[in-house]
Amino acid sequence: MIIVCGDVLIDFIPDKTKDGADCYCPAPGGSCANISVAIGRLGGAVGFMGGISTDFWGEKLMEFLETSNVDVKYVARGNQQTTLAFVELGNEEPAYAFYDENTVSRLWVRSQSPGFSDDVNLIHIGSTSLIEPPISESCEQMFRMEKGKRILSIDPNCRPSNTHHPAVYRARMARLTAMADIIKLSKSDLEFLLPDTRVDDAAKHWINQGTSIVIITRGSEGVLCYLPGHEVIEIPPDYIDNVVDSIGAGDTFMAATLTYLQKNGFLTLDKIKTITPAEITKALKYASVAAAMICERRGANPPWEQEVDERIKRKAIKL
Repeated sequence: MIIVCGDVLIDFIPDKTKDGADCYCPAPGGSCANISVAIGRLGGAVGFMGGISTDFWGEKLMEFLETSNVDVKYVARGNQQTTLAFVELGNEEPAYAFYDENTVSRLWVRSQSPGFSDDVNLIHIGSTSLIEPPISESCEQMFRMEKGKRILSIDPNCRPSNTHHPAVYRARMARLTAMADIIKLSKSDLEFLLPDTRVDDAAKHWINQGTSIVIITRGSEGVLCYLPGHEVIEIPPDYIDNVVDSIGAGDTFMAATLTYLQKNGFLTLDKIKTITPAEITKALKYASVAAAMICERRGANPPWEQEVDERIKRKAIKL
């Protein structure tokens, strides 16, 4: 089972009323929640770990998880408020304004959730969960404790506008990426984490530290992937029929990659270290299809397994 630990919130997405006035529509979200939901919808075995409020937004978030086949036994319920995020849609990536001071998600600590069962073989963390304590410190402590026992995966999904202590954040990310077996991040994430660092140099640095897979997403430019001892792998983006917004696209890409690897038996500590370019290419092509599909929908609404399979068949995509 994959455990995704971290942020869960309500996105407020810009829209128009029937008479043309500006408005915001609430929708379940949060990078880590989105990833767990996408894995569940794609047929993977997944659980979500983190704090969810007992308020009415929290009930909607629990429904979002449970109706998408996500195991919620690692969720800790609390009476603090739910994190809210207002979204501004841009050309490539959306921007966010977060309201998370003293929210149940940000105040989550590891002791609030049960210990891992034996079927958990991968832990994924990322996004706003890694910015401020106590959740950021709990995620780092958990990574340190689980290193060498389970596969560790991270997607920084940086939020510069919400990062008030960049030097502290970058130091934490350096420690976390040094422990990670799988690193996925966008080109803009890299520019914030390691300013003035070339993509190749950053990826090779992580590979030399012991990371097995480094994935760099570049929006319309496609994806770069690095494996130990191999040349860089380039994956073109899948064609998007009608772009609505890109909310959750990176999360869906991460989720689909992990789901493909899980279904095909690669999520063991030994096999993840020896995955071949041909094998990871299939996973990344599958992920590109799923990510393209969410861009054709409003908000974080990941596709289901059957929908992705039908698109692959209709477009004659060879994995």
